[in-house]
Amino acid sequence: MKITLDIEESKVDFFLELLRNFDFVQVEISDNSQLSTEHLDILEERLAAYEANPSHLLAWEDVKASIENGK
Repeated sequence: MKITLDIEESKVDFFLELLRNFDFVQVEISDNSQLSTEHLDILEERLAAYEANPSHLLAWEDVKASIENGK
């Protein structure tokens, strides 16, 4: 069985050490923080759009209110 955990970064070392003390637990660390080429392309496109017209930005408060109001 595999279990995936999302652990606060400041607690990772402690938690891994704790798990390694159990002989029935195998610790495998994977770093999924790398973005794919497709995601990097999307970010570059959005950054270029912002740089071309920074006045078209939305305030986070407006976006949040719109989401909360279901609009």
